[in-house]
Amino acid sequence: MQVKGIYAGTFDPLTNGHIDIIKRSMSFCSQLIIAIGVNPAKKTMFSEEERISLINRALEKELDFLTGTNVTAVSFKGLLVDYAREDRANVLIRGIRSVSDFEYEINLANINKTLAPQIETVFLPTSPELAVVSSSMVKEIARHGGDIRRFVPEVVAGALYAKLNNEPK
Repeated sequence: MQVKGIYAGTFDPLTNGHIDIIKRSMSFCSQLIIAIGVNPAKKTMFSEEERISLINRALEKELDFLTGTNVTAVSFKGLLVDYAREDRANVLIRGIRSVSDFEYEINLANINKTLAPQIETVFLPTSPELAVVSSSMVKEIARHGGDIRRFVPEVVAGALYAKLNNEPK
């Protein structure tokens, strides 16, 4: 059976925790879609186009093992399960950093299973050394001139510092 997975999120910005989940998903997905959810009500630092570009550039530069694999970054609007059905994906991939993440994600998985019984959700716990990394924490550290380079791909760090007109102290 071919596994077409979707790893969805805001990715504002992409972190090394996201990269970890992408790498590990490739061990069981024949095709992986990095799906950026577009929600006009949610304020993001990077535009939809910038996030797709940053993901593509990070995957190109940081994940040379993906050469020849089937990984795509796209954006979507609406419900994730509707997008997954349209794209004929059969697995939704969700990263879990903590118990509070799990509580939220299990409820979401149950709703998605009710709406689309043919689509499974797979939970991947974040690698322990990356469990503290979140996009919001990375943005906060960068805003205050902290060094984020251990938490995000190099291309993302550069873009975030440029967006904030800030450099690490």
